[in-house]
Amino acid sequence: MKPQDLIDEILEQFYNGIGIKYKHQKDESISLSRYFNFRLKLIAVRPRNVYVSKESLPNIYFSENRESIFLLLEKLRNGIDVNPFQSKQFFNSDYHDMMFNDWAIHHLHLNHTKKNSTDYFNIRTGELLFVKISEDTAYVLDLKKHNDKNVWSNKDIIRIIRNNWNYLIEPYEVGGGQWYPNLNDEEIGIMRNKGFSFSINVDDKTYLMIGHGYSVSGDNGTAVELANEIYRWIGKNIDLFDSDIKKFKILLKKQMQL
Repeated sequence: MKPQDLIDEILEQFYNGIGIKYKHQKDESISLSRYFNFRLKLIAVRPRNVYVSKESLPNIYFSENRESIFLLLEKLRNGIDVNPFQSKQFFNSDYHDMMFNDWAIHHLHLNHTKKNSTDYFNIRTGELLFVKISEDTAYVLDLKKHNDKNVWSNKDIIRIIRNNWNYLIEPYEVGGGQWYPNLNDEEIGIMRNKGFSFSINVDDKTYLMIGHGYSVSGDNGTAVELANEIYRWIGKNIDLFDSDIKKFKILLKKQMQL
C-alpha cells in the first residue's frame, strides 16, 4: 500500500458516508484538491447572523419567491442545513464553480420542496440568492435570475459588498481602480474559463484574490494549497507510514479535518 491508496480509502469512506459515489482520479493530487473544494463549498450547519444588503431588499420584497426567501433566511439564522439549496453540481467533483472559487460567493436556489422524497437537492428555481458565508454570518448580497447576462461575473456583486460591508473586501484592495486590463463583466467570465488570475476594478478601487483563487485547471486555489499541505505532511511523516500505518491513518485523517 502507498500513501495515496490510504488517501483514496479515507476519501471513499467519507463520500460514502454522505451518500456520494467516490470518483477515482488519474491525477492523484486532484483527489485531495477536489475533496477540499467540496469541504470549502459545504455550508456548515450552525446558527448564523443574517445581514441583508440594501440593494437586495426591493428585489426580495417584489419577488414571487419572497416567502421562500424569508424561510431560507430563517434556516440560515437558526442553523438548519441549507446545502440542499445549492446547485446540483455541488456533488460533481469535476465541476468548477468559478464564482465561488474567485469571489467565495455561494448561490442558493429558493424552493423548499423536493421532486422525490429521496432526493438530496430541492427543486431548482430561476431566481438565485447570492450569499457570502462566514463561520458565524451570512451576508445576503442580491437576488438574480439564473439566465441574467453575466450573472456569475457581474462586478455589481462586489460593489454591493463594498457598499454594505467594506471590511469584508478591504484586505484585498490593491489599487485605485485603474489597473490594466480594466475587465468588464463578460471579460471576467472569459478570463476565468481560461484559468487566468487577474485583478478587478470596481469604480475607484482595485481588488485581487477576493476569494479562493483557482489554478490553471480551474480547481479552487485554496483547495489546491490545502491538498499540497497534506502531501508535505506525508513527506515529513513517511517513516511513520512504514512503521505504524494505523497511527499514520489516524493522524492523516486529522490533517484532512476528518
